[in-house]
Amino acid sequence: MLRYIIWRLLFEACNIKRLFGHGSTRVHYLAFGANLSDAIMAERRIRPFAAQYFSLRDYALRFDHPSAWVGCGYASAEPAPGETLHGILYTISGRDAERMDFYEAVPVINRYRRTWVEQDGERVFFYQTNRSTPDLKPTSQYLGYIVEGLRSHPGVSEEYFAAIAATETAEPGKYVASYLWPQPPGRAPWLRAVINVYQRGAAFLFLNLIYRLSLTAPLIRYRD
Repeated sequence: MLRYIIWRLLFEACNIKRLFGHGSTRVHYLAFGANLSDAIMAERRIRPFAAQYFSLRDYALRFDHPSAWVGCGYASAEPAPGETLHGILYTISGRDAERMDFYEAVPVINRYRRTWVEQDGERVFFYQTNRSTPDLKPTSQYLGYIVEGLRSHPGVSEEYFAAIAATETAEPGKYVASYLWPQPPGRAPWLRAVINVYQRGAAFLFLNLIYRLSLTAPLIRYRD
């Protein structure tokens, strides 16, 4: 729980820096998950300077990043020779990129990592999971953000759009027992049960309070 509080405090400091403007740095961020949605970007108060369709060769979209709910996963870009990852390339400020890192739980929590690649003269970054897990499915709400984003940005092929829209989904139910960290197999059952209760409670507080509640983000001008 302490690291979640540290994460929140550092995020607030990052927001405060953004209150003083974008700074001079511009970077290219490839979105392929929920950040395709204009509504999500507006909620995060990140307004790109430019947005264009982009296809990244030898990577593919996978829903293998574990969420807090059993069987549900978020998007990640995974190496896949011969395949193509389709998304939107946003030009954003370095300060907004730092803020996006926090939204994607990169600093302190280390659930995703920022990955840089260069293709066709463009240096772009995207997010990859640090906890790749098989047999996960997106929720219908999460998939809806992706479908909405693909529909609102021109350039995506009908074939790719149809394939994404037809993705099988799962709905949130029980919280994952070991969301914060995996437990060793030899741990005593009573201790495992206690730690699981703690982890579920911590995950609930993080997702519903610490992650969502910001004193500084609402002060950031979205249309500056």
